[in-house]
Amino acid sequence: PASELLKRIEAEKQKLIADKKIKKEKILPPIGNDEMPFELPEGWIWCRMSEIGIINPRNTLVDDLDIGFVPMKSISQNYSVSPEFEVKKWKDVKSNFTHFRNNDVAFAKITPCFQNSKACVFSGLPNGYGAGTTELHVFRKVNNDIYPSFIYSVFKSSHFLDQGEGKMTGSAGQKRVPKNYFSEYIIGVPPLQEQKEIVEKVKSLMALCDELEQQIETSQTQIEKLMQS
Repeated sequence: PASELLKRIEAEKQKLIADKKIKKEKILPPIGNDEMPFELPEGWIWCRMSEIGIINPRNTLVDDLDIGFVPMKSISQNYSVSPEFEVKKWKDVKSNFTHFRNNDVAFAKITPCFQNSKACVFSGLPNGYGAGTTELHVFRKVNNDIYPSFIYSVFKSSHFLDQGEGKMTGSAGQKRVPKNYFSEYIIGVPPLQEQKEIVEKVKSLMALCDELEQQIETSQTQIEKLMQS
């Protein structure tokens, strides 16, 4: 059950804190019954996002290491698209940019990129690490009990986007999703195998959507040709 995953994740986080690889986190507010949007299946557990991973992590690397640099334009709003990157030296991008590595999951925090669902799972980065646009929030797993693509599917969900839009702060045109919305977001976590099965189901449904969209485009093209003739 997911409760056992949570125990292992917490133990690993405490080890990272003891080794001074991450900072001790603030105490999270308990989840009230009125905050649970639905009843969970057996073996699942409600928790907050920062309980199952690291929020906005930082990398510690040697200066001359080649890494991947990802600007906002490379983050796609389409489903399951890995961002392209430029190869740069770590010393040139380690300051004033967002840090990430392979299997980290990110979403754009600024309007309108957030509402457009710009998000990704990083992969194929040079030496496994990267940096990029400051307008990202990043999730990093601490062990293999959380499947990155499952977190990505949560970031792409209408519930996550609708709730986040209501929490945005800042002036018009420069509104951003605050870190505390992300870290305190309530997520229903299933056992690992179910995480993977959910991702496969989402992929098959997205493929079906793509197929239907292509059929509609083909039909519209045929109609236009008939009208012209």
